[in-house]
Amino acid sequence: MNYYEDILKKIEELIDQGNHEDARRLILNELDMPYVPKDFEETLHDLLMQINDTDKNVRKFSEEEILSFLDKDEKYQLIAVSELDRMNLRNHLDVIARYLMNEERSVNAKALLIDSLIAQQIDEPFLYKSKDKEISFVAKDLKRADQGECFEKVKQILEEEFMKEPSKLCLAMQLLYKEAMLCLPDQLDEKDSALIGEKIINFINDAFDS
Repeated sequence: MNYYEDILKKIEELIDQGNHEDARRLILNELDMPYVPKDFEETLHDLLMQINDTDKNVRKFSEEEILSFLDKDEKYQLIAVSELDRMNLRNHLDVIARYLMNEERSVNAKALLIDSLIAQQIDEPFLYKSKDKEISFVAKDLKRADQGECFEKVKQILEEEFMKEPSKLCLAMQLLYKEAMLCLPDQLDEKDSALIGEKIINFINDAFDS
């Protein structure tokens, strides 16, 4: 079973179990990847429509509920930042600032929220804290995860390496995107391009050889 078949199997199992929330999040995560094969993308959209049709009578979260999710476990934090991405973040800067400074909160959710701040060109200063770093940043001054010079250089390295192996290339690009996302609000350093590329290539080859 290849990567895409495995993902579709997981989504279908979640739908069969009635766990539409996790199925939807997995679908949206895949659709957000820089590289999505066309037939895989079409299947994901079909599954998402299936979930939405089933859940169309489910009530929507209020703004107050969405913000309260930021103080719950990672699953709820990811829902919150996903909902916030569709809102005007300038209306919630105080809440966002407190969230980013809380080192106990999910680093995955924080990365997605910072990406949303960059996309909306928010020019307010923020302080990011986690258990291993503390960084001051202004989102407007940053590039999104897949737009930096290092990302482009590593992308070229991966394309050259896996030119004839599209499944490996797709997985490699997803790993690169995740690496860049989880680096936020830091940015991948261009001088590390070769090292990052080598690390991803070795990981992919080891995974396929095992």
